[in-house]
Amino acid sequence: MNCVNHADVQNTAFCIKCGKPLCDQCVRKVQNSIYCEHCLSDSLSPPPVASTGTVGGSSPEAAFLLGLIPGVGAIYNGEYFKAAFNLLIFASLVTLADDSGGHSGEGLFVICSLAFYFYMAFEAYYTAKKKKLAREGVNLITPFDELNEQLGLTGNMELWGGVVLVVIGALFLLDNFRILSLEQVKRFWPLLMVAAGVFLIRRFRRKKA
Repeated sequence: MNCVNHADVQNTAFCIKCGKPLCDQCVRKVQNSIYCEHCLSDSLSPPPVASTGTVGGSSPEAAFLLGLIPGVGAIYNGEYFKAAFNLLIFASLVTLADDSGGHSGEGLFVICSLAFYFYMAFEAYYTAKKKKLAREGVNLITPFDELNEQLGLTGNMELWGGVVLVVIGALFLLDNFRILSLEQVKRFWPLLMVAAGVFLIRRFRRKKA
């Protein structure tokens, strides 16, 4: 049998991978195993990285710095809807803080605005880090994943995000048409503390049940 690459030369061996006949010139030996040029090249090439379906930036540090600009960190991570959502929430909190004008809830809205501002930066950082490690086959559990699990929000973030946008949009719409002013609504900000307390009590009772 003649060599697969040189039709006029008698073969002296066979590739252990594809079985093709090879002459002395075409034989490639690796630890006493014989390969053809093509099979040896395939064996030495690194395996392709499986696609994880993730898109976005690859630098968590860049994501954090861009996250200091409302919405831009999420855009860097390829999460455009989240970017719009974050921008709307932040703008709404800033507007509420600015319109409080010495109202008892002014400090609360200022703190919420600052907290959400830094939340966007850290959330962008951990999202980028999670996606970067996912490309390497590592599943990272971020502090935000743990928080969502503790609050029971895992898998329901889109639902609650939609609810928040509907409520905020409705309040501003009612204020624009002079049906219900934001000044009246902001007087009820302590209800947030009541709602948080009720949530903690219900969670405690579920654990005891």
